[in-house]
Amino acid sequence: MDDGNLIPPIGPLIMAAQLEKLGWEVAFLDEQADPDAFQRLLDFNPDIAAFSAVTMSVLRAKMLAEKLKAAQPRAVTVFGGPHPTVMADEVLSWGCADFVIVREGEKALPLLCEWVAGNGSEAQLDKIPNLCRRRAGKTVRTRLSQFLTAEELDSLPFPALHLLDMRKIFGRVRHGLYSKGKRILPLMSSRGCPNMCAYCCRVMGYHVRTRSLNSVLEEIDHLVKDYGIDELWFEDDNFTADRTRAKDLLDALPRRYPGLAIKFANGLRADGLDRELLEKLRKAGCYSLSFGIESGNERVLSLMRKNLDLKVAADNVKLAKKMGFLVGSNCIIGYPGETEAEARQSIEFFMSLDLDSMAIVNLIPFPGTAVNALCKQKGYLTPLASDWNNYTFDISSPRILVQTPELPADNVRRLMSQAYRKMYLNPRRMLRIAGRLDSARLWDGAKFMLGRLLRG
Repeated sequence: MDDGNLIPPIGPLIMAAQLEKLGWEVAFLDEQADPDAFQRLLDFNPDIAAFSAVTMSVLRAKMLAEKLKAAQPRAVTVFGGPHPTVMADEVLSWGCADFVIVREGEKALPLLCEWVAGNGSEAQLDKIPNLCRRRAGKTVRTRLSQFLTAEELDSLPFPALHLLDMRKIFGRVRHGLYSKGKRILPLMSSRGCPNMCAYCCRVMGYHVRTRSLNSVLEEIDHLVKDYGIDELWFEDDNFTADRTRAKDLLDALPRRYPGLAIKFANGLRADGLDRELLEKLRKAGCYSLSFGIESGNERVLSLMRKNLDLKVAADNVKLAKKMGFLVGSNCIIGYPGETEAEARQSIEFFMSLDLDSMAIVNLIPFPGTAVNALCKQKGYLTPLASDWNNYTFDISSPRILVQTPELPADNVRRLMSQAYRKMYLNPRRMLRIAGRLDSARLWDGAKFMLGRLLRG
């Protein structure tokens, strides 16, 4: 399923590269980019098929695994990714998944493939870390391995982009409103985030592990030389968690890759920057920053466990704007405990920032998060929350999964619609945005706003 963003999935592509190095014949299929992906899977006739899924795509992965099992019963099926990590029991209960790999898969998947190839024993399976399977109707879990260290991240191969149809990727890659280049690819230079936000499912852990400067620069060399990229998107959860390392990397970029455009669609805290870092970002070729501020009300931020200094955040947004960056942010409406007055205050806070883009979303209570547990306890989940397909940031037609005594579902929809009107029907902002979008993106935006107006 498509939430409006499309970038090559870095983690699964790294594991594909690992398997190739071990001598496996590997195909990588992505339904977002290839409508014929399932037929290609059947044609490939795999010994083992691994499905990576977030919550909104897990039921689609289930259906594909069921169809594969029906057509090719001998194929071993493995599920991994954020949703299977926290919902392994449910995924295994479906009967179409032979195994689930939880958390990072780089240690487990190669060992599991080796076990499949050698027709290994149950005892050998028990030695594979992060592995879940069914035995006598119950889930059996092996030991959890430690998250990969910084040194182990450096030792991983680069994502196997050669397995993709790059013409389709370059034609469709997107993350947010703005892009500058024509050949754009992502890169993840670290894993993990130390923050405890209650709405975030931290499958990469709370300990930040950073790749070395040489490792990151070598991958960028590869992307520039082999794929001719003219824009790079950093996909770290928290790029500036190690400030010294972030500065060293930003200093190296303009010397080594003059003219390369840089974008941060996430991974930067609005209160974690200052003029020095913004200057380094600008000199590195960065033109667009997006901050996950989430609320403009201090009490609601506290409920979210966001621990964000709104004054510092607002000052940094205004400074970044003054320095010429495109600046975007996210706003969640309908967090448990938020009143309508606080939601309106939050919207007014965001309007005061003169942002270039803004994603105004209802709360998605992803499984495994603290807020999901809270919503279950309080009975705040709506009937729509029983369908994983609804766990998507659908800004054009939001599916309200949480309603509280303070903010019923209809109120959340109305506030979101009002916020989008305030944001995108501002004439000065409309002209500024229109001047930066290509015709296709401009038409998409016009259709979206027309729909908003028709729905009220």
